Amino acid sequence: MKYLILLPVMWISLAVQSQQMIIDWDAAPKPHVIDNASFLKESAIIIQEDLQFEIKRNPLNNDLDCARRTHKVIRMNDEKGIEMYNKIKVGYSEKYPITNIKARTITASGKIIELKSDAFKEVKDEDGSMSKIFALEGVEKGSEIEYIVYQKSRFLSFGTDYLQDAVPTVLTRFELICPSNLIYDVKGYNGVKVSKDTIMDTKRSVMAQVNNLAGLEEEKYASYFPHFARVEYALAYNTESKGKGIRLFTWDDVADGLQKASVQFTEKEIKAGKKLLEDQKDFKKLNTTKEKIEWIEHFVKTNYQQQEYIPDEKSSEIEFTLKNKLTDESGIRNLFALLYFNQGINVEIGYTISRFIKPFDYSFINIENLKNCIFYFPETKQYMAPNEIFYRIPFIPSVWCNNDGVFTKVIKMGDLVKASAEKRKIPEISAEKNYHNHDVEVTFNSSMDTSLIRITNTFGGYNMLETLPAFVFLEGEKRDDAAKEIIRVSEKDEKIDQFKYENNDYKMVSLQQPMKISAVIHATNNIEKAGPKYLFKVGELIGRQAEMYQEKERQFDLEIPNPHQYIRNIKVNIPAGYKVNNADKLKMNVVATVNGKESCKFVSDYTLSGNVLSINVFEIYHESFTPKSEYENYRKVINAAADFNKIVIVLEKI
Repeated sequence: MKYLILLPVMWISLAVQSQQMIIDWDAAPKPHVIDNASFLKESAIIIQEDLQFEIKRNPLNNDLDCARRTHKVIRMNDEKGIEMYNKIKVGYSEKYPITNIKARTITASGKIIELKSDAFKEVKDEDGSMSKIFALEGVEKGSEIEYIVYQKSRFLSFGTDYLQDAVPTVLTRFELICPSNLIYDVKGYNGVKVSKDTIMDTKRSVMAQVNNLAGLEEEKYASYFPHFARVEYALAYNTESKGKGIRLFTWDDVADGLQKASVQFTEKEIKAGKKLLEDQKDFKKLNTTKEKIEWIEHFVKTNYQQQEYIPDEKSSEIEFTLKNKLTDESGIRNLFALLYFNQGINVEIGYTISRFIKPFDYSFINIENLKNCIFYFPETKQYMAPNEIFYRIPFIPSVWCNNDGVFTKVIKMGDLVKASAEKRKIPEISAEKNYHNHDVEVTFNSSMDTSLIRITNTFGGYNMLETLPAFVFLEGEKRDDAAKEIIRVSEKDEKIDQFKYENNDYKMVSLQQPMKISAVIHATNNIEKAGPKYLFKVGELIGRQAEMYQEKERQFDLEIPNPHQYIRNIKVNIPAGYKVNNADKLKMNVVATVNGKESCKFVSDYTLSGNVLSINVFEIYHESFTPKSEYENYRKVINAAADFNKIVIVLEKI
């Protein structure tokens, strides 16, 4: 659909041609006319958003300084839109302050209400970050708010900016201005178009633009941020440098630097690392490389604390780490690298980013995408997340898997050792290794008003890792309370006792020994008398289930953190003199396929032998990604579990 913005059309056209945006507002604005009927149905519309970075040489110290300028115009269509945008918060840091800020409201009738300088309140958050907060005046249905922010910024050799929002956007533009000797690679994603850079006097400018974007709402079982229109940029060349035609850095350069940093230790550090392991009696008993790799991971993550920031310039050094048993993320990686180096264990260092933030684009060299460090051990073919204390080999955060990453690959030519970069798809852990299973046995008391449920929950893989912290770091009542929330079968209060815990230790993750929680539930909410019959909510024994319904058309493909499965074995002891008259309800078979291959399924069946009703339920999700074309069948599997949860069997006298 076409859209019409009165006033700025000619100005926008000229700006694109000149490749230079002017971040300022019109002295005599008029309300914009929006010609897109679907946009007008939304609570708010971003009519225009301009983001400009300008990099300049500071004449006083010859450093590169950066200024960030933002101009935004938003229209409110209803009360919800007013609530969303009548108060604005702009974050900044004390090192890079806001140098100018102004805001105004243009009412539907054209009245202009500009905020005075004292309307901008300065707030310091608990984490030390700063914000300017301001509330717009005279905001009503059909009015527009407009604000402009100038602030200092750190020098950007690489970065990412998002050009889309949860509400519709008519026009978003991005511009990067820098000295003409600097050349940035700029790439647009999800519909963003990037113009060819132009030179004006001593400045180089490159622009990106996207038009007429619908707002994006979050959906169940989907990634969100990867779908936003965005622009990425990275400094690629400096035409004034000695190698002016040579790219400033490549992935091979990054890999070589990572490899060198991981083996450059002083003799003092190497001796300290050797002594540390020699003093550990358990370590001396180990024989295989696999055992040593896993032992070192658990030892470091258990005995050394990692903090995001430590006010000591030596906090990353080995001596500081060993002395204080405290370090930052870089220091933990250094300690791991030292200990593996001492044992002659080859490590390939890699980096990736969560696929729930964005896919890793190996074709575009943006260092910002090197968010998450991974160690890969070629000898054992294992991945390790050195900075993630709640993970153990072979598990790294699941949202890093099924995404590309860049890894070092060491090449030896005689005495010369050099590392090159290798693009690698990080494999997922199969569903069979990620599970939360139930083993349940039910008996009824003589008055048939209480069911005694003996239940064991078994956790493996990522399901175990998600559950472990509460059962490692909590004790006594607090741990039992956490267990109650996991093991309960009803939303209503139940008496739960006789807790037993097995393998609630991080060592068991690498050994692939599942964690188990057992308890006895005294339930009165799932058995109900109905005349001469009894109604028993047997479906609740598989645990609480989510339902999946969506009124609007599906936007995104289906995506979950990791493949996983559930096995529920349920044994119900039918009281003497009673029978089950509707057991066939327990038979379900719902399967979804993608390209003829099973994607996920929910199946259940039962056997009745004497007075024992045995129910077997199996649910599996083989893949983390499923195309949205298969949404309906996927939804049926999810809802099959919810439907089973509602099943009630009828017990009646024989």
